Amino acid sequence: MCGIAGATQPDDHSAVDTMLQRLAHRGPDGSGVWSDPNGKIALGCVRLATTDLTGQANQPLISTDGRFVLVFNGYIAGHQRKIQAATRDGLTFQTRNDAELVLQLMSNAIRQGSDPAKVLQTLSGQYALALWDVAQSCLWLARDPLGIKPLYVLSRPGGHIAFASEISAFSAISPLVRDERVKSTYLAHLFVPAPDTGKEAVKLRPPGTLMRWHAGEVSTDHIAHPVYRADKASQIPTAGDLLSAVRQSVADAMDADCEVGCLVSGGLDSAGVAALACDIARERGQNFPKAFVMGFDDPALDETEAAQKLCRHLGQELHVVAAPTQPEDIYQELVAALKSVGGPFANPSIVLMRCLAKAVSGNVKVCLSGDGGDELFGGYPRYRAAQFYETYWRHVPRPLRRLTAKLYDAGTRREIHRFLAGGSGARNHAFAVWNNRCVIPECDARIAQCPDLRGSLTDAMMHFDRDVTLPGNQLLMSDRCGMAHGLEYRLPLLGHDVVRIAGAVTAKQHLKYGPKSLWRQAVIPYLPAGHVQHHKIGFNPPVATWLLGVARYLWGDANRILEAIFADVAITFDRKTAYWKRAVSGKDLDMTLSVWALMVWQIWLELDGSDMGSAADTA
Repeated sequence: MCGIAGATQPDDHSAVDTMLQRLAHRGPDGSGVWSDPNGKIALGCVRLATTDLTGQANQPLISTDGRFVLVFNGYIAGHQRKIQAATRDGLTFQTRNDAELVLQLMSNAIRQGSDPAKVLQTLSGQYALALWDVAQSCLWLARDPLGIKPLYVLSRPGGHIAFASEISAFSAISPLVRDERVKSTYLAHLFVPAPDTGKEAVKLRPPGTLMRWHAGEVSTDHIAHPVYRADKASQIPTAGDLLSAVRQSVADAMDADCEVGCLVSGGLDSAGVAALACDIARERGQNFPKAFVMGFDDPALDETEAAQKLCRHLGQELHVVAAPTQPEDIYQELVAALKSVGGPFANPSIVLMRCLAKAVSGNVKVCLSGDGGDELFGGYPRYRAAQFYETYWRHVPRPLRRLTAKLYDAGTRREIHRFLAGGSGARNHAFAVWNNRCVIPECDARIAQCPDLRGSLTDAMMHFDRDVTLPGNQLLMSDRCGMAHGLEYRLPLLGHDVVRIAGAVTAKQHLKYGPKSLWRQAVIPYLPAGHVQHHKIGFNPPVATWLLGVARYLWGDANRILEAIFADVAITFDRKTAYWKRAVSGKDLDMTLSVWALMVWQIWLELDGSDMGSAADTA
């Protein structure tokens, strides 16, 4: 993994080295800048060396004929097999590094007049890259189809651009202007959906896009998503098919020239990845990966016992990382997280992720995670709610559904209240309500988009989470929190063959015997008795306690807290008080997250612009 940056405007070239300094936490093992001899561009990279640790693999990489220059952030699954195949096809490699594989394949395609997007769609893994063609004075920018790695583009005068792995790098060449127009979608999602970022003139490249820049002219191609490359004529995949794909993906993710660890919990996804990783290590005669879990004082949040049982069964060494508890520490980590994101971000788990990544990075350089399993295999309760709505509830007369929703107010059990609120109307209303995290109507929060709902509502919700929520939320946290401490997270459940198989199975089939039916069937032989039945708690802090503690730390008494948090919400003092009491009661998670998001917005507004230029660890 690495941090990459570059600029086409001549006046910006000298600042690329400073951009890399802003990204130094992403690549502590080396730094390099290449400048075009014709003054057309400067490219830079800071390197986290995990594959081929020799200096020969340092970036930027230059093709042997000098025509192409690459900076690459990420890893390519099975790159050694692909290098061997490419060698048989006549290509010559100087390193064992996956970045050179990308350089060779893309440059070869461009020389032959082929489409480089079709080359990239054959590569599973996670990446953001920039490739400069000296002969054509053309820049290619690509982001992987799952959106695992970030790539930001800053518009500059005269059609010029700059690019970087994090927004903070751009402060080296231009003042960053806040864009408060993102507030309504931010409050709805708890993050800013791509391509918006919260900064004017800065856009996040959408997943799976290949952008071509030439003399100020921009065109965009798409790297086919693995789901849409599935063989629609084949039979429904079996649990054995899924297990084989995940096992290969885990094996590929473990191919690193450094020690590899695993995140574990009481859930199915990380446990399945860890179990397969141990089995593969046993076959290879390697040490089992170290395991890491976050521990909480509150038993209702703590999954340490389940993780310990899992690791005893697998034979793994388990490290328990204590969750932060002090408001000052939580606030400092939150501020550091907002600086690394570069925009508002209100999933409080990012604080936990930063603390966990800091501890993990002291032990290993690469860590496997189970991210993506809920979205691919049908793990979220709202998928089952959508299925029940389509099968039964939408056939109930709408006036009766609306009346039922009114009778069961917000004091009712959360899942029932949200289901009835969304289920009181048509399918598009249900989709909008169930995907909107803000329950304060005066905020006018709106989801970024509503997909085509002509098919299954449940399928549409899973696809939305896979394509919008996963990259904007969980994958963003994995990247920023890991790379803040020089840690590379690898996500085997997002291997392209795994995604293809998951996409060939309908939501109804994924939920046939409860959540994650196919994945559960595939992995259960590897897990200790009872683990599959364990109720997953989820990686969430005590948000209500955190909200109260951080607000008091910042503003003190209740009146100042209400004035600060609700500063931009046009409601009465009594309504503010009512929302606040619900939020800190610990009994209304939706309200708690809504008010937390408002607090984070105010913290973000207060952050000094100059501070946003440094995303290094400050907590």
